[in-house]
Amino acid sequence: MEVNSYVMPLFRRPGDERSFAGTAFCIGGYLVTAGHVLTSPNTYYVRNGGDWHPLEHLMWIPRQLPASDQLGYDVALYPIPGLRSPLSLSDHDAEPDDELDVLCWQWKPEGLLQVSTRCLVLKEPDEQGYLRIATVDRITHGSSGCPVMRDGKVYGILTMGRDAVDTTGMTPLKSQLERNTCWVFKVSHVRRFMPEGTSL
Repeated sequence: MEVNSYVMPLFRRPGDERSFAGTAFCIGGYLVTAGHVLTSPNTYYVRNGGDWHPLEHLMWIPRQLPASDQLGYDVALYPIPGLRSPLSLSDHDAEPDDELDVLCWQWKPEGLLQVSTRCLVLKEPDEQGYLRIATVDRITHGSSGCPVMRDGKVYGILTMGRDAVDTTGMTPLKSQLERNTCWVFKVSHVRRFMPEGTSL
């Protein structure tokens, strides 16, 4: 089965695409997403093909700290015993100038679609456990929680994009990069917050 099949949209209500909340992906025995995608204490649903599967909110392992925390992180895991996936966590963080892939779900004029685009890791200092990337194609709301990966290895979880950037005076290339930048929670920090004994 293709990797694309293991990256799925999350919803607040079954059978209702308009309740689309974000993206999740399978890895090891978990479904993984960004913590802020789970905004309400209700059951969420994942759609795999034509099937809708309930995910009880109380079963998520929330891993989101208050903004006042010095490190801060934005990841949540849902245990699904026996879940298998071709995806795995990278053993090391991505480096500046690495080219990676972003695979997410997006709400488009024609409906809900899976979107794949390339990205470049930007030369930035360590930002409290986050990478900054620039994507080739612009991605917006709905991409939160998706994997940033290469060859089936996940290097982080996309958590936030930039919707409004003043590009006045920038070169066309710099302007394009700034419009398409996103923050990614590093794989090394994802590992820090996995339950003890988890092998991914």
